[in-house]
Amino acid sequence: MIKNKSNLEFLFYPKTIAIAGVSKDLNKFNAGLKFLQCLINFGFQGKIYPVNLGGGEVMGMKIYRSVEEIPDRVDYVISAVPAKYTPELVSDSVKKGVKAIHFFTSGFSEIENEEGKRLQSKIIEEAKKGGLRVVGPNCLGIYCPAGGLTFNADFAKVSGPVGMISQSGGNAANCVHEGNERGIFFTKVISMGNGADLNESDYLEYLAQDDETKIITGYIEGVREGQRFFSALKTATKTKPVIFFKVGRSISGAEAALSHTTALAGSNTIWDSMMRQAGAIQAESIEEMMDITLAFNKLPIPKGRRIIIVGIGGGASVILADEFSNAGLILPKLTDNLRKKLIRLYPSEAGRIFKNPVDLNNFESPDIFFETLKTLNECEEADLLAIHVGFDHLSLMPIVEKEFIIGIYLRLIRQIESKLEKSLPIILHSYSSLHTRKMAYDASSRLTAEGFAVFPSVRRAAVALGKFVNYYERRAIMDLSNIK
Repeated sequence: MIKNKSNLEFLFYPKTIAIAGVSKDLNKFNAGLKFLQCLINFGFQGKIYPVNLGGGEVMGMKIYRSVEEIPDRVDYVISAVPAKYTPELVSDSVKKGVKAIHFFTSGFSEIENEEGKRLQSKIIEEAKKGGLRVVGPNCLGIYCPAGGLTFNADFAKVSGPVGMISQSGGNAANCVHEGNERGIFFTKVISMGNGADLNESDYLEYLAQDDETKIITGYIEGVREGQRFFSALKTATKTKPVIFFKVGRSISGAEAALSHTTALAGSNTIWDSMMRQAGAIQAESIEEMMDITLAFNKLPIPKGRRIIIVGIGGGASVILADEFSNAGLILPKLTDNLRKKLIRLYPSEAGRIFKNPVDLNNFESPDIFFETLKTLNECEEADLLAIHVGFDHLSLMPIVEKEFIIGIYLRLIRQIESKLEKSLPIILHSYSSLHTRKMAYDASSRLTAEGFAVFPSVRRAAVALGKFVNYYERRAIMDLSNIK
């Protein structure tokens, strides 16, 4: 049964934070100090209290010798002290009435020795007795822009519709950075580490009924409570896309997962069956997970899987046709009537391909380009319309001319998009040289800033759009079966 939303709400919106393990020595690396600086630089609006047994002062702030010594209530504690000091920190936090403690601290069951396991069992037992919830241990914690929480001050301060559960701090950071670069913003990201108290099922249950979270993503190494997780997954997928990247699928990967966060990888067959039955989406990499998330975040619900692709380059057209067909999308053959409409727009059919994909090569003028896109937008042969930008084509041109032509092409795309009913994902076709890579990066940044869904390769676009369309087709079938 899903717990009340307020059950975990306190994790994301604390008013007061104590950071244990803050050193007054600014010349040495200190994780507690990094968390302190991070929250201040990010703009946390509540009160922050540094804690260290040695006391002192840092950045003009008093360092308290214990959590109990703080002359204020404390909602949330970040632990950056060595593992051997954590039982005392938990005891002090319970006495202080702290609601949650995040253990950045490692050295528990993930190191696979008896002392680490003993320490983890001890702190979790004490925390549960005192009603203190634990994030981690061995994790980066929580990123929630609306609550002012972050583990990286460079993350966007803008909230978005995407929630994330990650059993890896580094991969959580990777997803946030890539997502922010591509116009994907997050409501809540949880780096959960060992998940010794709150685990992936708790967070999934919470995100499933969190009104701010519209899309759920996750990096999963293993699941601790299989039946509970499956129940939470089925509940979540009834109302939201759920996209998971599951690792530990090989023998070596499973062993690495156990060493990393103590997660038991489990059976691939059971996992695949669970995802399929629940209607969740499986990604094969972090990049793919972000590609699929981008489609859900930026594109309207597709009416079907028929797609027309427009771009420059006959060779690229063949690659596009193969990749999109392999991803399960349909590239319908243009009717004779539609082909005639397109051909009439141009002085000659030579050097162009009016099939699907459509190779415009030289589109002659902005007006002709606009008419081409409008004609395809109005056709009934397709549900989706995509544009590919071939940075390595126009091969007869020197780089300066190529930049000029592609620049015009991109400007025209930005101008036409608002006039189209069909969605317009943008595919940046392969870019092999350092110069074209920079051109592609700049183009992606500009188009992303204007709200486009931009994919950095043909294959990544095809796979993401294929899974995006599959999800909605499956949803439609499930909705029909429920009506019956």
